[in-house]
Parts: sequence; C-alpha cells; structure tokens
Amino acid sequence: MTRYQVFRAAHIAGHALWWVFVVATMLAGGITWFSDGEQDDFGWTAYTPLLDVPRRYTDYLPSDGFDQIDVMSLIGFCLLVLATLVEAVTVRRLIAGIITVAVPFAAAVLIWCALPRGHWNFHLEPLTALAVILVAVAIREIQERRLAATVVRT
Repeated sequence: MTRYQVFRAAHIAGHALWWVFVVATMLAGGITWFSDGEQDDFGWTAYTPLLDVPRRYTDYLPSDGFDQIDVMSLIGFCLLVLATLVEAVTVRRLIAGIITVAVPFAAAVLIWCALPRGHWNFHLEPLTALAVILVAVAIREIQERRLAATVVRT
C-alpha cells in the first residue's frame, strides 16, 4: 500500500471508531473503564419493567455483571488512538501528528466530565452536559475536517 492509501484507511477508520466510541460511551452513561463498580446503580436506565410477571425464555434478561457497552467504548477508543497514531506517522509532521493524537484524548476528557458515571466529583445538568459533549464532538470534527494534515496522493 502507498502512504496515501494507509493514511486514507486510517482516516476513515478513525471517523468510524470515533462514533463507535461516542455512542457506546453515551449508552454506557459515561467513561467507566477504570471504575470500581460502586456507582453501577447511578446513570440512565434503558428498560424498567412495568409489572412483575414471570419471565419467559424469550424475554430480555438483565446483564450478569459484564457490561459489553463499556468494553465497546474502551475498544473503540483504543482503536481510535491506534488509527490516529497511524495517521500521525504517515503525515510525517511532528506538530500535526501530536495534535492529531491529542485531540481524541481532549475530547474524551470533555465527554468524561459531561456524563455522570465514571466520576463523583461533580454533576452537570443535562443541557450543560449536552453542550459539553457537542463541544467535544465539534473539536474532533473541526480538527479532522479542517485542521488535519493530509498526505498528498502521488
């Protein structure tokens, strides 16, 4: 593969993995990769049964403690960082490479601050949290669409 093809593949993968990370993190209620499990009862509830009826084998069963959405969020972020590292190496410009790799981390910190799970330091109101998440997404999108260095096709 040429350098341009590697860059394009990493760039496209980075876009897809960014949205996997954002959506999985929001469904999980926050970045909880390193939490100790004490705050698992805090967050958004997707399903609350209306009646206590006996379950059938086709009914939804609650999780056994293994939260796959958190794992998808972590995997999406790790692969996103890998894609940005590949972009940074193929660009061959130090400052542009550092910015390319740093932006997902900065956006992840903003998302971590906005969503309720993962930390107990403070709680943002929903509209404020929405604004912070949109700023994180805007930072990533502006960097990727307008400010990112590119490899010229040869």
